[in-house]
Amino acid sequence: MFSWIMEYPETSVSVVVTLFCLVRVALLKRDFFSPISIYCFTQFLTLGISFLRLDPAMTDFHARTWMVWILGLVSFCGGCFLVTQYARSKRIPCDLSKPSPPEDYNWNIHLFLSFVAFLFFMVGVYGVVQKAGNLIVFTPSPADWMSKDVNYGYYAILLSSGPLAVLMFGVAAFKKFNNNALVCNISKIMVLLTIAMNLMAYPNRTSLFCNLGFLVIMSNFLYKRISPIIISLALIIAIGSFVAISSLRAQYGGSDIKGKAMDAVMKLPYMYVANNYWNLDYAINPANDDEIHPHTYGIDFFAGVFEYARVSGSFRNSFGWDDAFNEKIQKVYGFNTVNYLWEVYKDFHLVGCCLFPLLCGMALTLLHLRLCGKYSPRQIALYTLFIYFVGWWFFTAGYKQGLYCIWVAYIYFATTICAGRNRLVRVSTETKALPAEAPVLDKVDGQLQAQQ
Repeated sequence: MFSWIMEYPETSVSVVVTLFCLVRVALLKRDFFSPISIYCFTQFLTLGISFLRLDPAMTDFHARTWMVWILGLVSFCGGCFLVTQYARSKRIPCDLSKPSPPEDYNWNIHLFLSFVAFLFFMVGVYGVVQKAGNLIVFTPSPADWMSKDVNYGYYAILLSSGPLAVLMFGVAAFKKFNNNALVCNISKIMVLLTIAMNLMAYPNRTSLFCNLGFLVIMSNFLYKRISPIIISLALIIAIGSFVAISSLRAQYGGSDIKGKAMDAVMKLPYMYVANNYWNLDYAINPANDDEIHPHTYGIDFFAGVFEYARVSGSFRNSFGWDDAFNEKIQKVYGFNTVNYLWEVYKDFHLVGCCLFPLLCGMALTLLHLRLCGKYSPRQIALYTLFIYFVGWWFFTAGYKQGLYCIWVAYIYFATTICAGRNRLVRVSTETKALPAEAPVLDKVDGQLQAQQ
């Protein structure tokens, strides 16, 4: 045991911190899906897996890489801590409240706008069927139709919006939060139908994880808080499967066909996790100080917002910057994902690695505190979306993809319409019932009483 700890010190520390996150949630009865818990759990868990060094590409971090990673960790946790302490000093509740139906929210319009999102998704499915001749899962060679060389045009954007429909229907699918039984039942059916259609039309892991992740997070807030015991069991099963594959690989060994096949089965999941960290180290520390990717000086930070206006692509083509496939910074060809800190580093250098996680930690904690009172569908939908991508920050930045920016805008637009209709009617009614303009002295007295 001690020799293993000495051989894998980074993994040992990561395991301790990961277990601490679970114990903290269990003993202190904290929310596992709080910003600080999700960030620490996912970052340390994936870092620990990476430093098992099952592939030669995973080498020790350089000092600058450790500086960037630790700076991001401390800044994010510091932002969460500052907001939480301020809330406690003001006696603001910091524990999750039970879900209750929002007042003056029109669930019928919400259902209609959810179907609008689903309709956009189905247009994307239609585009795939037009190209492939059938749903991809039913074609003779699905992998060929899922290659990045196949261009589906704008249908790809619509097809990728399946998780948005799941998120919209999912918010309305919990009876503790939605007192409209008909809308609730229809939404439950549509959630399952959308996930099934998404898998059949384009069975990729990104959409599947997104759909399931949204449901798990919403269930934690709108149905029943997920126990850390369940999370621990899932983690044990995952680790047990990983160890079982290792044992089988060790049994076969050598260079025979079975050994090579088992080696591939073992290493492929590992490489999908570890490449995010070896690419981070490779990009920040180019060999012989030969710059791999130029700094963007903050211009590329807004790539997601302006992506579909083709502004981002123009800048990237003109200056030779990477797109979403990260061709320049992939250490091993084909494994091109990278920790979000690379995106922040290439935009704002070390200053960004401090300020961006700090501001994100503060903003997400503020939104999480909203869930400790009576919250709205907009707040739960946006928090679900944001905290999901924080959990995947070891894999992708998220905010630089225009599709997700559209999702945020659509959620805000839809929930504003649903919440605003009854509110406008109520405000107009109250305005008609108001008496004539009150004297100035009465206004002053009213303000003083409010302050007292």
